[in-house]
Amino acid sequence: MKVCFFAHNSSSHQNGATLSLENIVNELVKRGIEVIIIFPNKSVKIFKESDRLKCFFVSSFSMRVPIHKKGFISNLKGRLKCTINWFSMRKTLSILKKEKPDLIHINGLDSGIGAKIASKLEVPYIWHIRQFLEEDFGLRLYNQKRVYDLLNKADSIIAISNSIKEKFEKELDRDLELIYNGIPIEKYHIKTNNRFANKQIGILLAGRINKNKGQLDAVKAVGHLVEKGFKNIYLILAGDAQDIKYLRKIQEFIIKHNLNEFIRIIDYVEELKQLRTECDIGLVCSKKEAFGRVTIETMLSNMLVIGANSGGTAELIDDDITGLLYQEGDYISLANKIEYAIANKEEMKTIIRSGYKTVVENYSVNRVVDQILDLYKEVLRTRLDKEVK
Repeated sequence: MKVCFFAHNSSSHQNGATLSLENIVNELVKRGIEVIIIFPNKSVKIFKESDRLKCFFVSSFSMRVPIHKKGFISNLKGRLKCTINWFSMRKTLSILKKEKPDLIHINGLDSGIGAKIASKLEVPYIWHIRQFLEEDFGLRLYNQKRVYDLLNKADSIIAISNSIKEKFEKELDRDLELIYNGIPIEKYHIKTNNRFANKQIGILLAGRINKNKGQLDAVKAVGHLVEKGFKNIYLILAGDAQDIKYLRKIQEFIIKHNLNEFIRIIDYVEELKQLRTECDIGLVCSKKEAFGRVTIETMLSNMLVIGANSGGTAELIDDDITGLLYQEGDYISLANKIEYAIANKEEMKTIIRSGYKTVVENYSVNRVVDQILDLYKEVLRTRLDKEVK
């Protein structure tokens, strides 16, 4: 079997969609599947080509635009990008005519180039929806109607959470397959029994710094606890500052409330193991995660995860069993959960063990690839049956 993946535009290879693609591709190659990946830019440098893996870079524009950007200029830019993408499609089509993939797998909502090429090659295509767009990134598709038409013609559509599934089943009026993301267990596992063993309680929030990730809620929660007399806590925010105005707002709050000794902001580090080793609690404060990869990584690190009760995060955390949930957007609710964790350390150790066990049993890369391969076989079989008829 030969599968062609279409990666979406990304400024970093550390976003969830790209990391999930990496996990799937590496496991497929291990199992003897031939894989081709079409990248729209050269920012992703995590794949090593081999006999079974080929990578092609064909420059194209993302058709995701901020929700608020509308009007003549925005529309003109969109039309220009569509024109340039047409030439990119022709170049990619030429490549794939030679490579002859059996199936195309589109990794994320964007321009729809992969779907158009699949139709021209007369091969089935699967579309993997990994983002809400509006709710998690504040984005929309420039040519949404056209893309949705292509989505509806897909042989199968994969949703990475029930929240994603429910949203797009309503918008598309068709069934979607639910396949949660898989995580390489060995990469994120931290073997330790020292959580909540020290007087100092370390709290980590990892992820790009912007308002949709909710770092200010975490900062305010820690500030509230410090005001109440908790001097044995510290918070680390680890992530690239994608929203400079939001970062400044956070910094101003820290200075205004004299929280410098309790809160540290550092640039994103590719390897988070050291930070996770020194912290006891991992926070997920996002307004609405499509899945919540950081939630799973935190559980695998044998940390207590405290997350917002929204989107994929609420699906992954069984409150008081595998982690703690707080009211999204309510920093007092978050502070109360942190305080509860500090006051009930032994109970938290039990929750940490339960969270780790749940991830190992349900969110391994092997499990997700098993499901994807089953779907590939079903789609190819169905397409063959139609051709025979």
